[in-house]
Amino acid sequence: MAFDLETCRNKDELESFARQMFNVELDKRRKLDELKDEVRLLMNGGDPLVKPEEAATSPIAANKTLQFVLNKNTNSVFIYNPRLKKRMGVDLEFCDQQGNRL
Repeated sequence: MAFDLETCRNKDELESFARQMFNVELDKRRKLDELKDEVRLLMNGGDPLVKPEEAATSPIAANKTLQFVLNKNTNSVFIYNPRLKKRMGVDLEFCDQQGNRL
């Protein structure tokens, strides 16, 4: 079953996902919605230090076509970002939005 950020109701699960996918430690003292925003930003290839409003209005973000990857171990589908390049082929594979391998 794919990880669903929108239905995730547990900070521990969210932190585990961020650590596994992006090698990032989340500050669990923050609200769950704030942590989801940070993970959503990472999934979209953004920098967690840049505010989501700034990232959305960036001309670079507007010209990008989304690529999706499938984690072979967890069957999670998420948006590819360059930070995942070294994991490609090992446990990540390009796919479509539904998780069908390309």
